[in-house]
Amino acid sequence: MESKVSVDDKAEKWIKHYSSSHKILLVGKGDFSFSACLTEAFGSASNMVATFLDSKETLGEKHPTAVTNLKKLEDYGCNIVRGLVAYPMSQHPLLNLKTFDRIVFNFPHAGFLLSKHSKLLTKGGEVHVTHKTAHPFSMWEIEKLAKEAGLHLVEEVYFTTRDYSGYENKRGYGYRSNDTFPVRQRSTFKFYKR
Repeated sequence: MESKVSVDDKAEKWIKHYSSSHKILLVGKGDFSFSACLTEAFGSASNMVATFLDSKETLGEKHPTAVTNLKKLEDYGCNIVRGLVAYPMSQHPLLNLKTFDRIVFNFPHAGFLLSKHSKLLTKGGEVHVTHKTAHPFSMWEIEKLAKEAGLHLVEEVYFTTRDYSGYENKRGYGYRSNDTFPVRQRSTFKFYKR
């Protein structure tokens, strides 16, 4: 299918920390509403790769809106990588020869290995981890995990969903997988690799 990109969509567009000129890897995206938000802002998704673990059928059962969002992403040129376990991404045949300017994790609830993902960064690229900062989530020690992976903090910025029209965080697992969860105290931690 031909992607829906016009000549007007070639101009660089920004939404917060993300540009239409960035190559963006979106990891484990719930119902893909964050990815769809970026697509709307950019008018294209050809600069993005979105990943998820489940089959498309299971994903649709967990998050009914995911099917619509995935269709939009595919129509706008996003490369979708299905059935992917987050850990060995740098070795995945569809990703191992690619590099990214931004790797995005929003509210990860499963363990994730930043060292495996940092191999996919371009020089000057950043890993963005948006996470709750209140106890007990602060015990994850995101900055320490990043440092152990050879990543260095650029900045920690307050995250607000209002900046990303249409984005809804999702639990992602269990019988309430399609429910949102409270995210009062949260930040995006931006890391780079030296």
